[in-house]
Amino acid sequence: MRQADITTLLRLPLLLIVIYTIVARANPLIVLFAIAVLFISDAADGYMGTQHRHTLPDFTHYLLEEAHLAKRRERKRAQAPGYAPFLDIAVDRIIEYAFWLTFTYLQILPWFVVVIIFVRNTIADALVFRKGRTFSTMESRFGRLASSHISRGAYAIIKAVNFAYLAMVAVASWPISVGYVATTVVVAFSLLRGAAEISEALR
Repeated sequence: MRQADITTLLRLPLLLIVIYTIVARANPLIVLFAIAVLFISDAADGYMGTQHRHTLPDFTHYLLEEAHLAKRRERKRAQAPGYAPFLDIAVDRIIEYAFWLTFTYLQILPWFVVVIIFVRNTIADALVFRKGRTFSTMESRFGRLASSHISRGAYAIIKAVNFAYLAMVAVASWPISVGYVATTVVVAFSLLRGAAEISEALR
């Protein structure tokens, strides 16, 4: 198993720590730090899966790099075992579901938000995987809306910010109204990307 895959799996015990800090209403700074580490580790496993040198300057360059994205994808497809992209997606889904369920359990979000996300992901994942594809191999123009570096990066950022804010609602009593707005943006963006994925799968 590659170092990148081990890093991916290590995000699961880190997730348990993050969820515990939220449910136990730990110090807000600890909660924010744990969430930041969790989401930075998502970029770290992708970096280790596509780069030979693992240094901080290289990692920073990887996060900011756009011009050589196609080369990175080709290198990743050539070197990574077949299960790697699906393992990464599975762990991403587990982390996302854990956050949505936690905030529903804490009665911060209504239950139908979780239902929307579950239905969206289940349908999109089933149709995309049926064609033997991952979200980095979309070919149509609309499909690339979901798979582009900008789209995936933007979604990851707004999702992380939303989860961090909702965590502060739980542990620091921040105003929930802002959380509702942020959650609406995340769900809308998710549905748009899901429509692009489904459109690609039905081509």
